[in-house]
Amino acid sequence: MALKQRKSVSDPFRNTNGYGWDYCMVFKVQPIETTLSEEQKKFSLKSLLNKMADAGLQTKLFYSVQHDEVYCKIRCSLVRLLKEADRVNYRLQLDPVILCNALLQGNLKGPPEKRWAPINMPTNSHETDIDPYEHIYMDYRCENPADKTSNFNDTIYKSWPNNSKFRGVEQQQVPWGGSLEMIALILKARISEGGCQIDCYKLIKNKCMISFFPLHDAVELLELEDKWLQACQLPWRQNVTAVKDYYGEKIGMYFTYLGHYTTWLIYAAIGGFIGWIGVAGDNSNPSAPVIPYLCVFIAVWCTLFLEFWKRTEKTTAMKWGMVGFEEDEQDRPEFEGEVTLSPVTGRPFRYFPRKHYLFRQTISISIVLALISLVLAVIVGIFVLRVILTHSQALVVGGIALGGTIVGLINAVQIQLLNALYTTVAVKLTDYENHRTDTEYEDSLIGKTFAFTFINSFSMLFYTAFVKPYINTIDPCVNSCMSELSNSLGTIFLTRLATGSLLKVLMPQINKYMRKRNESKGFTSDNPFTEVELAFMQEEYHVTLGTFQDFADLTIQFGYATMFVAAYPLSTAVALVNNYVGMRVDAWRLCHLMRRPEPRSNEDIGTWYSILEIISTAAVITNSALVAFTATNAINQTWATRVWIFIVMGSGILLIKKFIADYVPDVPREVEIQLERQKLYVDKIMHNIPDDEDEDFKTKQGETTYPIKRTDDDPLYD
Repeated sequence: MALKQRKSVSDPFRNTNGYGWDYCMVFKVQPIETTLSEEQKKFSLKSLLNKMADAGLQTKLFYSVQHDEVYCKIRCSLVRLLKEADRVNYRLQLDPVILCNALLQGNLKGPPEKRWAPINMPTNSHETDIDPYEHIYMDYRCENPADKTSNFNDTIYKSWPNNSKFRGVEQQQVPWGGSLEMIALILKARISEGGCQIDCYKLIKNKCMISFFPLHDAVELLELEDKWLQACQLPWRQNVTAVKDYYGEKIGMYFTYLGHYTTWLIYAAIGGFIGWIGVAGDNSNPSAPVIPYLCVFIAVWCTLFLEFWKRTEKTTAMKWGMVGFEEDEQDRPEFEGEVTLSPVTGRPFRYFPRKHYLFRQTISISIVLALISLVLAVIVGIFVLRVILTHSQALVVGGIALGGTIVGLINAVQIQLLNALYTTVAVKLTDYENHRTDTEYEDSLIGKTFAFTFINSFSMLFYTAFVKPYINTIDPCVNSCMSELSNSLGTIFLTRLATGSLLKVLMPQINKYMRKRNESKGFTSDNPFTEVELAFMQEEYHVTLGTFQDFADLTIQFGYATMFVAAYPLSTAVALVNNYVGMRVDAWRLCHLMRRPEPRSNEDIGTWYSILEIISTAAVITNSALVAFTATNAINQTWATRVWIFIVMGSGILLIKKFIADYVPDVPREVEIQLERQKLYVDKIMHNIPDDEDEDFKTKQGETTYPIKRTDDDPLYD
């Protein structure tokens, strides 16, 4: 239906460029008597339209059904997009067939310093199965007709079915990254660089604009749903390339990680299930003999999971042309600084004094420490409440003490609420720090959020595991501390499973309903909502906080599943179910409930990997401590013996982890080979770097003779 409607519309722009409208800005219609701020006067709708027109962007305006908003659709010609791609050194994929032919031709003309011999790359290799001409990327360059010595032309870049150099999902589709990311760069770029110098998110903050978002494409979205949005799909069978082509590498990398994590949880769930059978077979003894072996298994699993993720991550980055992206990353539009000349390149760049940055960091860290102190006070308060409620006879019903259960629920809710509140504060602090790139911004946000979230999420579990066993007279454990710890983990997991997916679905629906009701005034069948208006009513998927929150949830879940597996062997199985459901919910939510996110490039998962390694190491320590000090496995041993059990078990597992980490290469050999090939091809095709030694280019001047004299007829001294 969507494709039929599209074909019925005569659009010369789409026929020429292969895509339609890409972005939308929404402005509020201000009454005449409204007093505007200086910022609103400076960045009026007319001034923004003039800037976009001067930068080569096309716009189209229309009123909302209530005539209280103006929608501005934005698009850009393919010629202008390619010009911007040339300016920012945007990497585009090369056409394998044309690349192969160009290498076979070599460069046999022009000056000797630009000549190189034909290259015939073997298609079969014992070290790699990757085709030598696939997944090769190069900075885009417009063809230079004046350079007669070069065989380079822009036909070497891969053309997609929509006749665009930028990626699309299928025929007659909008290319996600090309048009969307290039338009975003044109909007952000300075006027001197041919851009608009418009910071849309700052304008929204200053109430000059209501919203700014990319537009979904109905046809492309349906194609994506056919490939990806399936109710029953194995986690390793996700079409993450299609996700990347529509939503960008950042979201594509998130779903790649989610699929990898969920796949590896299958092995952990099998081990956990075997451990649970061992516990059940020992009269539900939480300290069954199988538990130490389960701890060793999970520790090895953590290491293999992380090591093979590094390999998957690097392979994915190579296939998507993202290796080295962070080295060439553009500045954030929110980055503030005075424009000066670079002492290295001599070109204009934004400078923010180092001392100012360090001062802001100090302020930020101080506030974070204060908030951590606050959450510790809240947790202590919950500890006190636990003692009071567990001793209250009024909460004993049918011989069952409900005090511990009530406190457990309060703790679960408190974790969710404080994490959400702190995330808001952490974002404001990170904004205040003024980071240059998105990667620096997110790494800082991840660091300060993890410190708070870790304490907030795990402090009660540490208390139950390592403090309560030794203060039984004050705060006794229910049955045993291992059983209580197991029940607490079960409560947390089920709460997250029930509320997490439910809120992800319900909140966007509720928000859309409220917006649609507010916008329905003036709505009639003769004046229906347009597709753009309906898109505006959808929930925003924040360009930074969207995947950030998803990664944060998975990281905390990884901690729950591994750090206390000795007390709750089924944690990995519950995490597997949670992830499988969450994977389908996240996919459906992105396709049906959310506005299309602004695509962002991404090379890896950043600081999240370091945090996963920290949790993996902490899991060894906590599980070894559970076996030695909390469980009854060593209860008849002396304290000295139990300490030695902890030291030997923990250090032994850490040595095994270290051996595995050193043994498994971080980068697959086939990826290294393909990246070396890419460097060679770029050196030859783009830069015409000559071969080091090549007899074919030596100029033959005829035969040369070397006579031998009978004596030295040219003495050194006269």
